Amino acid sequence: MDSSDRAGFSSTIRQLYLLAMAMFLVTIAIGILNGLNVVEFSRDQLLTHVHSGTIGWISLSIITTTMWLTRSTNARMAWALAILIPVYVLAFYTGNLPFRAIAGSALLVAILWVFVWVWRGVGANRSLPMLTVALGLTTFAYGAVIGVLIQIQFASNIQIFPIGADIVGAHAAAMVFSYLILAAMGLIEWRVGATEGRPRAGLVQIGALFAGGFVLSGALLFGGDSAAQAAGGLDLLLNLVAVVLFVVRVLPGAVRVGWGSATGRRHIATAALFVPVAMLIFMYVIYLFITVGINGISPRVLEASDHAAFIGVITNLVLGLILTATNDRGEDAGMLGQLGFWVMNAGLLVFLYGLMTDSTSIIAIGAPSMGVGILVVLWVGATRLRASGLSAIQA
Repeated sequence: MDSSDRAGFSSTIRQLYLLAMAMFLVTIAIGILNGLNVVEFSRDQLLTHVHSGTIGWISLSIITTTMWLTRSTNARMAWALAILIPVYVLAFYTGNLPFRAIAGSALLVAILWVFVWVWRGVGANRSLPMLTVALGLTTFAYGAVIGVLIQIQFASNIQIFPIGADIVGAHAAAMVFSYLILAAMGLIEWRVGATEGRPRAGLVQIGALFAGGFVLSGALLFGGDSAAQAAGGLDLLLNLVAVVLFVVRVLPGAVRVGWGSATGRRHIATAALFVPVAMLIFMYVIYLFITVGINGISPRVLEASDHAAFIGVITNLVLGLILTATNDRGEDAGMLGQLGFWVMNAGLLVFLYGLMTDSTSIIAIGAPSMGVGILVVLWVGATRLRASGLSAIQA
């Protein structure tokens, strides 16, 4: 990669990360105000909170990091994502169903573009982390197809899915664990172990997680209640296999960091620790689904499952990657980095405890604390991105 290519590559990575951070500010603002119960948000505004986080912050960051992993960018694809993701989030805020369907359809084309691009990268990079991320983005692609078809069905009143299908459940099942956690496993292994081959235990780990999500989403869409519960049981078993293998294979190396230093590696280690936490909560949700049905699951338990993955795993991971990428400014993020890390993760633990125990008062403490901590680390990361040459990415 010559100097001009390196400059363009670094510029694309920097700009996409900064855009993802800007989208995350929307998520945080709504989340803090909602957690404090000072604003009564509409369903459309809460969907804006969800999608600015899951698409704007998380998915854009994962795609950007995949560019770093593959050491390749596609300028047109990057521009398409940079334009279409904010438009799609805005469509949710407006509550206009035709706007959502049109914006979602346009974004879906870009997501399918990412799908083709990442699998081309697998041909050039035969490592387990690359395959893992590609499988995660495959789940993202079919989950996005389900999500956009849902918006088209709502906007047109045309029945696309079978009557009685749990379309929201199928979309959610695809977009969290067999996508986000799967991609996170690959990126953690890449940064921690730099695995170059495809060890058999690793293939079993990622295959189990991918297959579980695929089977569960399919059963929720096309099977009845009994088929969905059977698929839930299989998914529970496959998730257990995946998390045990991750804990044995990757976690010990991930947590060997200097926990007293405000480095990106510490955030990545925390993300690795939250992988089994998030998966155990999710497996508890699946157990409840099998035993008492979807209506017997508290919405707050579902919210705990999501936030353990969204914040504990993905946000720690992406912030750690950004701090690592800017290590030309010095690896330690200083006092602000210390403050942000501890407030963010302590607040998350309090928030999760409040959700699992259904305590509004505890949630009101945990949510804003978590949000403030994230804002501090975002500030550190954004400041370093704007000033940095991104030497770690160029290396």
